[in-house]
Amino acid sequence: MPGPSSIDNRLLTQARDKAEASVPEQYTRGYNQIVAAGLKAMFSEKTFPMMKEYLATIKGPQDIPNVIAHGIIKLLSLVFNASQGKLQIEAYGPACIVLMTHALDYVEDVMKITITPDVLAQSTQLVNQGLMHFLKQATKMSDEDF
Repeated sequence: MPGPSSIDNRLLTQARDKAEASVPEQYTRGYNQIVAAGLKAMFSEKTFPMMKEYLATIKGPQDIPNVIAHGIIKLLSLVFNASQGKLQIEAYGPACIVLMTHALDYVEDVMKITITPDVLAQSTQLVNQGLMHFLKQATKMSDEDF
């Protein structure tokens, strides 16, 4: 069973590095906790078969952004609920992007579908939209407050 790989696609590495660099120092601990929990949920012996089955719904490059974004937001909700909302909300954005790069890397490595700049951009946009929607619901903030 593969574990979280070291990302070898330069495009994905740059996206991961950019997300990690955007984490303010005071949120580093929360960010690290979210990424660790997310990677464990993605690649543990218990949950990896479910992730693999879910990703099998990808039939071509056009399916990747929606499938990946939906999966990352589902993962986010699991981590958020498991932490009982105690992890720093500000750390979720960069953490979701980093988790997305690991999922995209897995798709590229195992499914042999090249992750293009367009697929990365669409996936990032959908993850960010899903994240905002989820966090607004989870924190019960109005659009104005958010």
